[in-house]
Amino acid sequence: MLGGVALAVIAASSSIGFAAGPPIGGILTQYLSWHWIFLINIPIGIIGIPFVHKVIPPKDPPLAGEKAPPFDYAGAVTLFGAMVFGIFAIKEIAILSITDPLILVSTTLCVICLSLFVIRELTTPSPFINIRIFTKWQFSAVTVAFLLINIVFMGVIYLLPFYLSAEMNFDMAKSGMYLLIPPLLVTCIISIPFGRLSDMYGRRWFVIAACLLLIVFNAIFAVILPEAGTISLIIALILMGAVFGIASGPASSRIIETAPKGEEGTGSSLMITTIYLGGVIGTALYAMIFTLATASDGVVAFADLDSATFLSGFHGTIMVGLIISMIPLFLSAIVKDEKKVYK
Repeated sequence: MLGGVALAVIAASSSIGFAAGPPIGGILTQYLSWHWIFLINIPIGIIGIPFVHKVIPPKDPPLAGEKAPPFDYAGAVTLFGAMVFGIFAIKEIAILSITDPLILVSTTLCVICLSLFVIRELTTPSPFINIRIFTKWQFSAVTVAFLLINIVFMGVIYLLPFYLSAEMNFDMAKSGMYLLIPPLLVTCIISIPFGRLSDMYGRRWFVIAACLLLIVFNAIFAVILPEAGTISLIIALILMGAVFGIASGPASSRIIETAPKGEEGTGSSLMITTIYLGGVIGTALYAMIFTLATASDGVVAFADLDSATFLSGFHGTIMVGLIISMIPLFLSAIVKDEKKVYK
C-alpha cells in the first residue's frame, strides 16, 4: 500500500510551495526587484501548460442514459463568500476595532453566507461539499487537527521574516535563505520516507510525533532572543520542517481513511483545502494577534516598532500558537487508525 507515500508527495508539495514562496520572494526582491515576484510566475505557468495537458486525463463522458451531476455554483459562491468575509474580519479587526461598521458588516455577511451554504448543501442532491461527512467524529477530529497544524505553521512563517529583519538584522536575501531551511532542507527530504513508514506501521503515532515537534518549535520561538545567536533559530527551523515532513503523508492519509465509505474523494479534496485554508487563516490570525499585542499606543507598522515592543508581541503571538498546538495533539491521539495499514 503506497497511500502514505502518494499523499506525502501531494501534501508536502503544497506545504513546500506555501512555505517556500515568502523566502524566495525575499531573495528575488533583494537581488532583482519586487516586480520579479510576479514576473517569475510567467515562465512557470508556460512550462506547466504542456505538463498539465500530458498528465491530467480528459474527463470521462457519462455512460449512456446517465447525466453528469450539475455543478453546485450556489454552494461554491456562498462558501467563497463566507471565507472571504470571515478572513477579512479576522485580519482587520485589530486595526479597525470590533465595533467598526466594516467589521460588523463583514462578520454579518460571513454568517449569512455560511448559513446559506449549510442550507444549500443539506438540501441539494448534488452538493459542492457533502457536509454530512462531518457527522463522523473521527473524520472531523483528524481534519481539524491537520487544519490547526497548518494554521500554526503558516502563522509562524508569516511572522518570522519580521523577526529576522527587525531583531536579527538580516537582509531580505539572508532571511530568505534561512526560511528555506524548513521546506527545502527538511520537509522535501523526509516526507516520502515517513509516508512509506506510515504505510508499514500505521499513521497515528507519526502524527502524534509531528504534533509534539509542533509544540517544541513553538516553545523555542516563544522565548527566543536575538542575543542567543543562530543556533536556536536553526534548530527551531529544522523542527518546523520536520513537522510537515513527518505529518504530511500520515495526517493526509488519516483524513481520507476516516471519511465515510464512498466519500473518500470528498476527504481528499478537504485534505488539500485544509492546507491552503489553514495557511490563509494562520496568516490573518497571527497578524491580528500581533497587532493587538503591539497596539497599546496605536497601530504601528511592524518595521517601525521598537525592539522591546516587537519581541513582546512576537513572543505573545507565538505563545497563543503554542496553546493552539496542543489541540491537534489531543485530537490526533484520541482517534485510532481507521484500518490496519501496516504490513
